Amino acid sequence: MNDSQARVRFGILGTGLIAQNHVIPALHGAARCDLVAIASRTVQKAQDVATTFSIPKAYGSYDELLADPEIDAVYLPLPNDLHVPWTKRAADAGKHVLCEKPIALTSAEAEGLAAHCADRNIIAMEAFMYRFHPAWTAVRGLIADGAIGKLTDVGIWFSFRTTRAGDYRLDYNAGGGALYDVGCYAVNASRMLLGDEPANVLGVGRRDPETGVDLTFSGILDYGDAHATFTCSMEQEPRHDIIIHGSGGWIVIADPFNCPPEVATTVTIGTGGDHHPHASNIEILTVPTANQYGLQATALADAILSGGPSPLPLEDSIANMRLLERLFAAAGIQPPDPRSDV
Repeated sequence: MNDSQARVRFGILGTGLIAQNHVIPALHGAARCDLVAIASRTVQKAQDVATTFSIPKAYGSYDELLADPEIDAVYLPLPNDLHVPWTKRAADAGKHVLCEKPIALTSAEAEGLAAHCADRNIIAMEAFMYRFHPAWTAVRGLIADGAIGKLTDVGIWFSFRTTRAGDYRLDYNAGGGALYDVGCYAVNASRMLLGDEPANVLGVGRRDPETGVDLTFSGILDYGDAHATFTCSMEQEPRHDIIIHGSGGWIVIADPFNCPPEVATTVTIGTGGDHHPHASNIEILTVPTANQYGLQATALADAILSGGPSPLPLEDSIANMRLLERLFAAAGIQPPDPRSDV
């Protein structure tokens, strides 16, 4: 078999909704990827999901799946406080890891994870799938080409409602809260566009009086000559927005973070206006349908099969965690202590 025919065999640690609704279907159709196993805390749950999605193997524990020599990499959709412990366990078993965001609860925990994986020559990648959507490829190209001049401001809104009983997002010790869950996208996109180190950070959170998690969080990242502002929420009508302003115009992506694979999206560019929005020159680019989860998996598979580097290295994840910590501190919120075991 030549390199172009080689494939990465994936297992999944957990049967959560993001795995079932998004990642499992994506892996089934992703280039250079085979989904061969899934594990849950009970073999019946794993078998039920395996039967539903035509996955060959089902395991009743995560350790059993990690011991399977026919698995090259795992996808990890567990609650946030389990990300680092189980990524380390996977690395110890020689498996590469695609881990849901946020990769850790603190930057120190992320740094320890990066060292652990490097020592074992394992790629671990944080699952910021939106970066692989062709809409973002187009936008980054437009910015690099100077389509809207020098970037000056980024505005982001990312909201949804959590209504599930027992949702870990409402568990403080499990790393729940809006900033961890969806604010991490706003921070990641702002850093991608404006840089890792804003000079000043402001943050404020509206916390659940019973659970202590931040239900809504707003932040301002001050880069001096540019700013990013965002609001993320687990209690608002679902809406995902971004507007990127430059000295010569603006760019909007219609669905910037979680565009469904069956839906085409648009990138709109406004330039040349004066006092009124109707005076702007508007150009709309149609972006064809794409499965960003599948593109993410293929990018990781390409790195594994070629020997790296990772499409999204853990150094980027560490920088994201550092900025999340600064926002928590600005809002007077203490992040939970990371777990020491599983």
